[in-house]
Parts: sequence; structure tokens; C-alpha cells
Amino acid sequence: MAQQLQQHPLMQRAQQRWQQFAPREQRLLQVLAAVLGVAVVYFLIWQPSQQARLQAEQRLQAQQQQLLWVQQNIARYEALAARQQERVEPASGSLTQRLNQAAEAQDIRLARMQPQGEGMVVSVDEASFAQVLQLVAQLEQQYQLRVETLDVARLDTPGQVRVRQLLVMDNS
Repeated sequence: MAQQLQQHPLMQRAQQRWQQFAPREQRLLQVLAAVLGVAVVYFLIWQPSQQARLQAEQRLQAQQQQLLWVQQNIARYEALAARQQERVEPASGSLTQRLNQAAEAQDIRLARMQPQGEGMVVSVDEASFAQVLQLVAQLEQQYQLRVETLDVARLDTPGQVRVRQLLVMDNS
């Protein structure tokens, strides 16, 4: 292979050209080739790999900071959730009293309340849909009641509904 390379016409011309240079020019060209070799290695291999390493370190540091922030906020959230659970007081009063209190707080007039098993069936002739949703949320969150069934019918007035059946069970 080396012989084939030496016999190639371009290689023979390059060797003839090299022999024409003075020894001082040959040394100068050798130094130039070495400098160019070092420059190629530096700019094409070393510098890009260093930049990639620095960017990876910066990404790692940013991810570690984000992880720390998430861990701190998880601890803060868990502490807040524990405090809120401590604040929840057991609901007081009978099922009927709690239903009346919740309806009064939402300015809803209950049309009918009828016991059914361990729960109570409630109906409302007319209320805004938003008030009904707030009532349901309040029954579960504040009064510790569980809504089993909610049957709502739309009225002709926009936003107004009739609650045909709201089955509420005591959760406590």
C-alpha cells in the first residue's frame, strides 16, 4: 500500500516539490504543519468538547436547583395540607340542620327534604346553576356530607335550574 502511494503521480510530484525546498524552508513548513495540526485538534475537537461539558454542567446545576425548589415546595405543601386537615372540625348538627345551613349560606330555598335510608333527598324549585355547584362543594368540604346523586333540569331562564333530586349522605 505504501509503495502504491509512493508511485502515485501526485505523490511523486509532491516529493519532487519538497526536494526543491531549501532545508530551512522544509523546517518552516514542518513547523507550520505542526501548528496547523494543533490548531485543528484544538478548534475541531478540544474546544467543542469543552463547551459541551460546560453546557452540560450548567444544565445539571439548573436541574439541581429546580429539584431543590420542587422538594422545598413539596415540603411546604405537605405542611400546609397537614395544617388544613387539623383545622377541619367535625361537622356538628343533624343532617337536616347542616343541609339547611348550607342552603342558607348559598341563598337557596329548599323546596322539599325527605329522608331516604341514612341520607336525605333534597329538591329545589329554582336556583342559579353556579349556586347549586357551590352548594354541592360546600356540602362535601365544609359540612362533611357526601353527594350521591344530583339530578338537575334546565329552566327557561338562562343560568337557572331546578334540582329534582339531590341525595346527600352523612360522611362522618
